Amino acid sequence: MIDGNRDESGGEVVQFGRRPIPPRACVVENKTHVRTFLSEMLDELGFIAREADTTEFRAMLHDFRPDLIVLGPLTDGFEVQLHLRTLQAQSYGGSVMLFGGRSSAALIRSHEFGEQTGLTMLPPLGTPFRKRDLDTNLDAFLPVRPALPLPIDIDEALCNGWLELWYQSKINTKSLVPRGAEALVRVRHPTWGVVPPAYFIPASDDPYLHGLSQFVIARAIADSMQFAAANHQVQVALPVPLFALEDMQFIDRMMEHLPENVRQNGFLIAVDCVDLVNDLDLVRRVASQLALRNIGIAINDVDARGALLAGRRDLPVVEMKVDRKFIRGCADDRIKQAHCAEIVAIARDSGARSVAEGVETQSDFVAVRDLGFDLMQGHMFARPMTPRKFERAMLARRHAAVA
Repeated sequence: MIDGNRDESGGEVVQFGRRPIPPRACVVENKTHVRTFLSEMLDELGFIAREADTTEFRAMLHDFRPDLIVLGPLTDGFEVQLHLRTLQAQSYGGSVMLFGGRSSAALIRSHEFGEQTGLTMLPPLGTPFRKRDLDTNLDAFLPVRPALPLPIDIDEALCNGWLELWYQSKINTKSLVPRGAEALVRVRHPTWGVVPPAYFIPASDDPYLHGLSQFVIARAIADSMQFAAANHQVQVALPVPLFALEDMQFIDRMMEHLPENVRQNGFLIAVDCVDLVNDLDLVRRVASQLALRNIGIAINDVDARGALLAGRRDLPVVEMKVDRKFIRGCADDRIKQAHCAEIVAIARDSGARSVAEGVETQSDFVAVRDLGFDLMQGHMFARPMTPRKFERAMLARRHAAVA
């Protein structure tokens, strides 16, 4: 445990040196899906969350040193009390929250037992529960203050296995059903938690950018195979710079092991609009090579320069995404609407899908739909998710809609 100081409002601020760090939480429960669900909720609240079953409990307590332990019903109340005695014997200084059936007498008895042992017991979490119930129980921790900017060395992240690939759904503007996804790189630092991408995406001349691109492709292929194994098919757009695509042999080596159903579904490589405008011939050459491998080109961050693409019916792209700065507030801004309408027309003329990025309000959604966008992204519909959560929350939803 790390000692805390008090901020001006009297709340406790956990610090390492002078930098606030997120609290650590561990969910202890034998049912994998239950502890995964709870740990993901804690992740979204800003905790650094881990999972453990009964066999991993002692090692987790020693190695991870959590500030919060969320302890499930396990087999019975007696087993919970054994874990509480373990915490007492090790002079555990964090907080404990039990969860279980709302009408469970064993939950109440175990909570009272924890209080008698001198542990810091948060109110028990009765299931089923709503998000505000969890927020209320964790009032002493919330809101979790974000860490100060922490630049991450991409080579260090690659070597230590901190990189993850998250997915954000693209939603059909008419059916509101997920249609494809964008892969987003995240770093899960062992101390600072999930680091915002602005602090680790390398510059275009960084020697480790090629290694990052290879990680993205390899991870996306592995995730797509997992999705396909669960009968979910999704076309993923991968953020890869053009110069990293010169090694077509690497792509061939990765794709030769793909199952046929994944290969047929294909991928998209998302490049920046400025690359297309500045070197259209290069994009055409790369696109022709990728097309042979059932990989298409998507253009990200289409801004005012996108108007230069008007009249070009031979654009080698299958998707054009309008920069979020033209989507946010477009419902009340005729200039933004005009720009969006122009890009939608260019995409339609070239046979590409149009995507609105950054839809976060009802009014902007209505405007985007009326402007004729094919797809949209935004926190209003779906935030970036880990692969497991994306599969459970978005792909299963799409499967149910199709069925």
